[in-house]
Amino acid sequence: MEPKTEGLPTYEASLGRPVNNGGYHHPGYNGQQNFVPMTIPQPAPTRPIVIAQPGDVQPETKCSLILSTLSAMFCFLWCGLMAIGVSWQARLQVLDGKFAHARHSLTVAKILNCTALFFGLIFWGLLIWYLNALFFAFRYR
Repeated sequence: MEPKTEGLPTYEASLGRPVNNGGYHHPGYNGQQNFVPMTIPQPAPTRPIVIAQPGDVQPETKCSLILSTLSAMFCFLWCGLMAIGVSWQARLQVLDGKFAHARHSLTVAKILNCTALFFGLIFWGLLIWYLNALFFAFRYR
């Protein structure tokens, strides 16, 4: 497809300056030997707009992210870190308008948080039991 050149000045390829087209001069041409280049504004690239269904409600991701952070700090690090990643992915999916995917990611994050809580309770329980046994073993010696 040939671009439209109607009404545009022609240029000498070797000199890079406009050729007189019947008295029409390019706005960037100042009549001298030099040529002042002009930039043409281009439209900004846009992201596709995603329209949600009427009954589709945006899921809440902030609570899951906070719970994931707390479970990573106090319960079980590895499950907590995975839950942080999945919660962050859910937040990005909400921003893209993919609410069904975000709900699934939040379900996975809740499963990981429950697993972290389970292992954390076992760990802290065993730690308290061990320290208690150690304390009483030295106390009644």
